[in-house]
Amino acid sequence: MLDISRYIQHFFLEISMSHTTISSSQSDHLQRFIFDNSPIRGEWVHLNQTWENILRRRDYPSALQQLLGEMMAAAALLAATIKLKGRLVLQTKSSGPVSMMVVECTSQYTMRAMAQWDNAAVGESEHLTELTGAGTLALTIETVDNPKPYQGIVALEGKSIAQVIENYFTQSEQLPTRIVLAANAEVTAGLLVQQLPSASQDEVEDEAWSRISHLTDTVTSQELLTLPAEIMLKRLFFQEQCRLLKASPIQFGCNCSRQRVANTIQLLGEKEARKVMIEQGVIEVVCEFCNEHYRFNQQQIETIFQQKTTSFHSSTVH
Repeated sequence: MLDISRYIQHFFLEISMSHTTISSSQSDHLQRFIFDNSPIRGEWVHLNQTWENILRRRDYPSALQQLLGEMMAAAALLAATIKLKGRLVLQTKSSGPVSMMVVECTSQYTMRAMAQWDNAAVGESEHLTELTGAGTLALTIETVDNPKPYQGIVALEGKSIAQVIENYFTQSEQLPTRIVLAANAEVTAGLLVQQLPSASQDEVEDEAWSRISHLTDTVTSQELLTLPAEIMLKRLFFQEQCRLLKASPIQFGCNCSRQRVANTIQLLGEKEARKVMIEQGVIEVVCEFCNEHYRFNQQQIETIFQQKTTSFHSSTVH
């Protein structure tokens, strides 16, 4: 039998991923940097309040915390490579204890994230494939001026989310990329260096890329999580002409609202909504991103469909 309430929950999750409202987190930011003598760009991200906003809404197991935190940092880094207005979504689907993770970052740098997991099956291991099993990572880019999103998919193969994303750039974009990610219960951070898309092989010296990517690999999780960008980059690339650009603030944001849930119930249809009311006495939807609960009683459901009928008749009057 179809679980109608679960269907509403899933449908609301699918349609809710659009405009966002903002919760303040002034300390979180992303910083771009460039190498003056090489067509190589870099990005550094540090999330504290945004990450805490995610964690306080759901009780994630510690192993999943690290994985989701690294995916948060990765999404921010990748969104910074996109100049168009819209949003970037990283989503895993897999057969293991962690069946799904979703992280969204908009071009205004608002972020939210969620995961679905089997609590009994998630152990202490932080190894990617032990948590996810076989599966895929999808990178979706939606822009306001293009109704058809771009999507790239790569297998969840490797020791970490960073390695999976590096594989994606190698296979799909042919852009040499190095990513380092770190997360704990308080902070998530990341570092990305990448050849510029417009650079030819002649422009990028093999020695320069090899040197910079090797230096990137030497950064430790402790450095990523604790050092400001300026200090860390000076330590890491002290022999390079590395120049920091203006920082961009990042904030938690979730677009869910009571009206959006009401719209979802309308799309479900009056017959199915009434069926849920008969069986359960109430329709309740929980936003899986921010854990906000929305409850609708019989009178409120009646109002939703009365408004729909009134709107329909108004639109057909000439």
